[in-house]
Amino acid sequence: PMTIQQLRYFLALCEDLNYTHTAGRLYLSRQALRLSIAALEEELCGPLFINVRNHLALTEKGQRFRAQAAPVVEQFDRMCAQAYQDIRSPALRLGISVALVPSYLPILGDVLETTLLSNDAVCAQLQNGTLDAGLVMDLGGCAAGLARTALTRHTAALLVPRCSPFWGRSSIAPAELDGQLLLVPGLAPEPLAPLWNTLRQASARPKVEIGEQYYQVLYRTQERNGLALDRLEITSDHSMGNVQDVALDGMPPICAAFLQPEHAEHPCVRLLCSFLQEHLRNL
Repeated sequence: PMTIQQLRYFLALCEDLNYTHTAGRLYLSRQALRLSIAALEEELCGPLFINVRNHLALTEKGQRFRAQAAPVVEQFDRMCAQAYQDIRSPALRLGISVALVPSYLPILGDVLETTLLSNDAVCAQLQNGTLDAGLVMDLGGCAAGLARTALTRHTAALLVPRCSPFWGRSSIAPAELDGQLLLVPGLAPEPLAPLWNTLRQASARPKVEIGEQYYQVLYRTQERNGLALDRLEITSDHSMGNVQDVALDGMPPICAAFLQPEHAEHPCVRLLCSFLQEHLRNL
């Protein structure tokens, strides 16, 4: 079957209409070029060139084939250029919210080398171009200029210590959070927008603090009798039973979300997103 190299030789000969000149330009022997063109003509069942008074010219078939071959080679060259550009692209800069590690997405520690940041810092650095992609904990909101893909979805809950009046409850209404210490992974409005909107509608004003790392949150909920945004784990073994998860009413699923800029996408971002979707599907 014909090859891209044969098409290149054919198009070069179309330009020069001189075997000697074209062979020299392509660093080929004249015989090698003739054999390549002859093989192409045999495959296409007809001559592509004729010799008229010692001058080479395209046949009608040759003219038609030239019109077909030129865009094929051009497209192939563009494809190769893009592929090589992707290979030469800088390493993908990925940030992961510490709110997701280690309990929320434990698999990530085994398969990726990442930069751990606060939930808010991941969003901010994506917006200013410092990161190419990021993972955050959210409730469905997304900062301006970013595209979002939910990787995991869990029932939103509050981590409750044994000494809390909410201990043993099946759910907590947002209005009941008024005056309570509430630890959240970040204070930027977009990722947790449904939480802020629901609290506002319920006229609830909790004492909100950032609780970035899971173990930090675990101890603070017990030491200060606070609550923390979490995913619902009915069978959790949190700190030997000193804390438990209680569903938070009126909230969309709490997610590990993959974020990327809407524009100027790194060539590996989509591949990474697909990889994470596959590996975190059953988490």
